[in-house]
Parts: sequence; structure tokens; C-alpha cells
Amino acid sequence: MKNYVYWVVLLGGILLLGGCTTLPKPPLLEEVHALPPAQSGVMSEVSIQFARDHAGDESGFLNLSNSEEALNYRLALIDEATTSIDAQYFIWQNDEVGILLFNRLLNAADRGVKVRLLVDDMVFAPKDRTVAALTLHHNVDIKIFNPGNVRNSTLGSMFDFVANFKRLNRRMHNKLLVVDNQIAVVGGRNIGNAYFGLSKKYNFRDLDVLVVGAVLPELSLAFDTYWNNDLSYPGGTMSIDATIEDIDHLRTEIESYLEENSQYLTSYLLLPSVLRERLKRLPELLVAGKAHFLQDEPVLIGGDKYRLLDMLEYVSQPSQQELIVVSPYLIPTDAFLENIHQRVLAGVRVKILTPSLGANNHTAAHSHYKKYRKTFLKNGVQLYEMKHDLPDKVRDVSDVYPVQSKFTCLHIKSMVADRKRCFVGSLNIDPRALELNTENGLYIESPELCGALADQFDALMSPETAWRVLVNEDNQLRWESDEGTVSNQPARGFGQRIGDFFFRIIPMESQL
Repeated sequence: MKNYVYWVVLLGGILLLGGCTTLPKPPLLEEVHALPPAQSGVMSEVSIQFARDHAGDESGFLNLSNSEEALNYRLALIDEATTSIDAQYFIWQNDEVGILLFNRLLNAADRGVKVRLLVDDMVFAPKDRTVAALTLHHNVDIKIFNPGNVRNSTLGSMFDFVANFKRLNRRMHNKLLVVDNQIAVVGGRNIGNAYFGLSKKYNFRDLDVLVVGAVLPELSLAFDTYWNNDLSYPGGTMSIDATIEDIDHLRTEIESYLEENSQYLTSYLLLPSVLRERLKRLPELLVAGKAHFLQDEPVLIGGDKYRLLDMLEYVSQPSQQELIVVSPYLIPTDAFLENIHQRVLAGVRVKILTPSLGANNHTAAHSHYKKYRKTFLKNGVQLYEMKHDLPDKVRDVSDVYPVQSKFTCLHIKSMVADRKRCFVGSLNIDPRALELNTENGLYIESPELCGALADQFDALMSPETAWRVLVNEDNQLRWESDEGTVSNQPARGFGQRIGDFFFRIIPMESQL
């Protein structure tokens, strides 16, 4: 019987793959490295001003919690770039935000800026021919991380994923933007409407940090490490049909799309002079501190690998008074639970903020988190779950005019220890982030920045915006907020509760 199944699957795969386009073996390429820091332009001026006012080993940071600021600073950086832009993302969606940002990258390339774009293959919208065509632009280069072999068939791609599951299951979850090798943005946001306040269904409460100063060489080296890795497939090899004329056709499509959807981009179609002035004011807004950039090595599962998780002890272990953990997907490993428990035993107040069922965009992730609630509480953790129906003044941080989403989801990935040290990046506290995907982020020592983040997270854990999870005398879970006490976990509706029930019985925790 087993042999019969084997041959059926094999035959099915051959039939599916027979008419499919597959990726050719890429040519051997020379390593490419980041250009030196720009010596002119706004980014250079900001960097020089910061260096003049601070010690040589310090970096400057700006908290980008507000969705509108997070995108407008990105647009400003891209618009003012003079030499180079290096962008690395897990998701780049084909929506208003994704197209607007890409259009600005293309405009930068047209004026002579070298653009390198590295995107994971899992959720990347452009067709292979489009990617290959763009690399014909003398200032644009694109690479796709760990791409599947089958490119033009949904069924073929599914079979390819199953057949090569171990390799294709490892995704690049990193997020990084480095401009002129002088200013960078690091954090949790992918590129898409929901990350910048323009999704009508839900928008994320998220977090990035803009950074200048001494840590920039680490960021450029980190990007180069992934760019020159064998898993990063050259976009120019993805299609033999691409022509330079395809770029002109793409420009026409982009311009038409942005014009048709301009009403949704009101807050992001600012004059270049306005964005330039925002950048020029950066030196007076930055707070100083020391930082190091941390990331996983981009290697296949099973090889020697350096895990970002190993470095988080820099944040958690030295804590003496307080440790705050914020994660949108919370499915802890035994090592994480033990680490947290040891902190509590040492007298540290440990607070964890994660989404309620209603504020989670991945119900399945919540379904496999909830069994750990009592373990956290038993270990002395203060556990909070953010509401999905936030007050208007809180929603305004995530929603951007003219859009008002139906609800808000939590997407912040951060840790703050003793209001002196923090981590801000792409790392969730779940098996996929801790064991499968690649991740990155900034480890920062700055009482001013970390204190401000702690205050922000405390506000999100207030009774107005979050449910505190408790266990009563009968060992039953209860949720308390300014709305009172409830015995059923808060959700957006009955349909979500049904989904939560079925996801919980599916053995998928290791993939979440």
C-alpha cells in the first residue's frame, strides 16, 4: 500500500511539474558590498550633526510608533537618498503602500541612486518577468530569498513546497532599510497597507526605530551577509523574456494605479520640501545611546547556525527590577519559560503584553498560545492581552486618514529591561521565529529611549486598552479591564471563537 501511495504522489508531481516553469541554476556572482557613507545630502548632514554632539561610539534613535510617521520617514529617506538604498523585507504587498514605496525606489534609481532590494519569496507579488526586467535598470538590483522552484503554477508550487518542505519552510522574516549608509529603519513593519494605517479591515499597532550613528556599519554588514548568501537568488535570472520596455510598461501601470487610489494616500502625498524639513529636524529629535545589530545567519535548517534567540539574554538576564515583553504571537519554548521564571524568582517584575483573540490577525497562533496562560501566571508573570476595539485616541496611532479600520491588531516585537536596555526587531516569541525563520533587530542601551518605550507599553497595558489575565480561587481564567470582569476570552465575534476551537485541535504549533 505504501508503495502504491508513493508512486501516485510521484506521478502526480511529474504531471504537475511537466508544464511548469522552474528556476534555472543561478550564475556565479561576485560579492557585492554596501557603498561607503554618502558625503553629501540631508542624511550626511544629519549624521555629521549627530556625531558632532555625541561620543563616537553612540547612535541616535527615534521611536516610530505612529504609522503615519513610520511611512513618511521612509518616503523622506528614499526621496533624499544620494548614493544607495538597501531594503530587506519579509513581505512587500501589491497595495497602495507597497506600490507607492516601490515607485519612490524606482524614482531614486532614475536619479542615480543604487537600489538593492532583497525580499522573501513567500509573499512577494511581482511576477518573475517583472523582477527580471527591473534588474535591467542600471541602478536596480533585486534578489529573492529562498525561492521555490516552480514559478507559474499554483498546484505545481504547492507540490514543490511539500516535496522540498525542509528547505522552503525556512523564511527570511528580517526587516531593514539602510539609506546612504547613514540612516536606517529597523523594526517589525513589513511593507503593506496594514502596517502603515491604510487597511480598511484592520491596522497594526507596530514599532520601528530610526537610527543614525556608530551602529550603521553593523547594519550594512548585516544586509551584505544576506545579499551575498547562496539562498538569495538573483532576480535577473528569474526570466529570459524580460525586456527594458517592460519597465516603461510598469511605470505606466504604477502611475495609473497611484492616481486612481490617491484618495487613500492623502497623508502620504506630501511635498518633497515638507519631507525634507522633517529629516533636517532629526538631530533635535534623536535620543542617544549605544546599540548593536543582531541577526540570525541565513543558512538552511540543519546546518550550523547562529540564532538571534541566544542573544536576547543581553536584554533579559541582567534585569534586576522589571522586564517587559511584547509579542504579537506568543508560543513560548521551554527555555523561554525557564528564563522568565528565573527572572521572577530573582525578584524581577515581569510583564508580558500580547494580543487578545480579537486583536490577533492569526487566530491559529492565538489558539496555540492560550494553553500557556496558566503557566505564565503560575510563574508569577503579569499577563496582559490588548483589546481589538481601542479608544479613538489610541487607534489614531495606527489608523491613518482617511482610513478607519474595523479593529486593531498588535504587531510590536520588543523587550525592555529596567527601562535601560531594549530590543526592537522582527522576532516573535513563537516556534517559527525562534527555530525556523531568520530574524533581526537592534539591541539598544539608552535609558531615554527604553524608558519612553516602557511608558508606551504600560499605557497599552492599562485597563482602557488591555485585559489583564488572572486566575481566580477556583483556578479559572478571568479577564479584567475598565469594562469589568469576563469569564470568556474576548473575541471579535462567534465566528472567530469557532475558528479558534478548530485551530486548537490541529497539531500545527511547531509551524506557528
